[in-house]
Amino acid sequence: MNNLLEISHISKNYITEKEEIEAIKDITLKVEKGSILTIVGSSGCGKSSLLSILAGIDQKTSGTFTFSCSNPVIGYMLQSDSLFPWLTIYENAILGLIIQKKDTKENKEYVKKLLSTYKLNDFMDKYPNELSGGMKQRVALIRTLALRPDILLLDEPFSALDYQSRLAISDDVYNIIKKEGITTLIVSHDIAEAISMSDKVVVLSKRPCKIKKIYEIHLTDKRTPMKNRQAKEFNDYYNKIWKDLDINV
Repeated sequence: MNNLLEISHISKNYITEKEEIEAIKDITLKVEKGSILTIVGSSGCGKSSLLSILAGIDQKTSGTFTFSCSNPVIGYMLQSDSLFPWLTIYENAILGLIIQKKDTKENKEYVKKLLSTYKLNDFMDKYPNELSGGMKQRVALIRTLALRPDILLLDEPFSALDYQSRLAISDDVYNIIKKEGITTLIVSHDIAEAISMSDKVVVLSKRPCKIKKIYEIHLTDKRTPMKNRQAKEFNDYYNKIWKDLDINV
């Protein structure tokens, strides 16, 4: 398989005034190029910490991770859309390019193309408060894609949306990712979302998190996330992953 990212024995400990807390324990994982891989785990297990390490925001305690390409461009999208209310949608979408001094004519045209392709061209001169939550999330994704990332890291990308919006925007985001061919690593606590969007689902244990199980997701007539929830294999995957998570309510 053509792996874009290989994670080898990553561990992370946090030091406080009183103790050393083990957050991540010996994670080894491969992410195939062009695939969508989702990591699921209970709240506070350390899955977001792993994403922060891969994004270069946090430091690992031990282990390594390597990309198959040199100088990889990493797109990192947080839970919040983080759009600036005083900037227009177009200005928000090109902000990353401006910060990284990549706001060339070609790159700005690419952003306009993305906004047009994903039905936001009529809103380029509008402001974030004039858009729905799902539309704002789409803008945030386009801002990330403007940098032409080799890998996209999504941290609970739909958690701020209501249930119906989550379903709709997950279809939108999935279609954008697949059409653009971006390798994607998602962190989520939503089992249904993980199964419906992913090629592979990795289940983490409670803290310190380690890998409990990896599922290759094979659904009959795999299409969009909303359609995938109707696949005959969906409930079987859901029940197995729910049991693996061992969530006590």
